[in-house]
Amino acid sequence: MLVMSHLYRTSFHQNPNIGLYGFANNQVCLLGNDATATQVDEIHKALKVPVHKLSLYHSSLIGAFVAGNNKCILIPSIIDDDEIAILNKLGIKHHILNTDFNALGNNMIANDHACIISPVLEPWKDEIKVALGVKHIEINPIENIPTIGSLAALNDKGCLLSAFATPEQAAWVQELLEVPVTRGTINLGSPFVGAGIITNTHGFIFGERTGGPEAVAADEALGFLRQ
Repeated sequence: MLVMSHLYRTSFHQNPNIGLYGFANNQVCLLGNDATATQVDEIHKALKVPVHKLSLYHSSLIGAFVAGNNKCILIPSIIDDDEIAILNKLGIKHHILNTDFNALGNNMIANDHACIISPVLEPWKDEIKVALGVKHIEINPIENIPTIGSLAALNDKGCLLSAFATPEQAAWVQELLEVPVTRGTINLGSPFVGAGIITNTHGFIFGERTGGPEAVAADEALGFLRQ
């Protein structure tokens, strides 16, 4: 029997858009307080990093609020002091972005090379670049949907980009992020792949409505099936 230890299919609150409820990099995974013990255990096995439960702005929507890479995570200034204290206690490097556009997870994607942001975050472009320690930062080129965070799932091996993107846009993203980019869907045809996946270099978590072909395509796009 083949055991695929690097992936896990689940939902939160019967919602397959699990990317809204968690964030991961190669050091840590953050989940809402209402994640179950089984989910925490299985996600730890797949992503191979410590998993911590917490709230941000008294909400379980961790993935909607948090963005970042392996160097730093970004959180909005609406986060409470006691929640910031938890991040400090856990030793998680973070930068507070003072913006009214609080859904940072929806409005940017980043790896250790580069970052793509929604046009609404352009005034904070230089601050984000310095905080994440990236070489390049650009504005999302997919004009019809500015929330780039919902359109891509990214790790150090590859990127699954929304089927909404054109081949030309996918090529642009690939050149900027310096990882292979594949267009696709998740959760039975949803183009909002960022909302349906939590990933790092070690594995990925995906929404339970995801079909078999979609799961295999995501597995390959994120670099786990490539040699």
